[in-house]
Amino acid sequence: MEGESFTSGSGVQIAPHAPASGGNTLGYIENGDWAGFSQVGTSGITRFSAVVSSAGAGGTIEIRDGSPTGALLGTVTVPNTGSWETFQTVSTAVTGGSGPLHLVFRGGAGSLFDIDTLTVS
Repeated sequence: MEGESFTSGSGVQIAPHAPASGGNTLGYIENGDWAGFSQVGTSGITRFSAVVSSAGAGGTIEIRDGSPTGALLGTVTVPNTGSWETFQTVSTAVTGGSGPLHLVFRGGAGSLFDIDTLTVS
């Protein structure tokens, strides 16, 4: 699914990037921001992956159950990819939950990274 299809969030915005799937990303991500995806349940999921880009600090994505403060299902590191237009896939094993998917973003100061697409399986 497209990163920019989030249904709730704090601090994040849609960012235009021509090489991204659909031409946009979930962007302007800074430390402590979050995005919720009410259309994606966490029940039974075992893997999370995301196509990301970063010319910033990079950081981590916390995969959470039901809310930004819900149970932590997994964490994945996002590296600096060298450019906001250079995408790389990151993935991790996760433990399934019961509520909608929420992602919480951690890292240093300033813009951390963008998310083009994400997949749960």
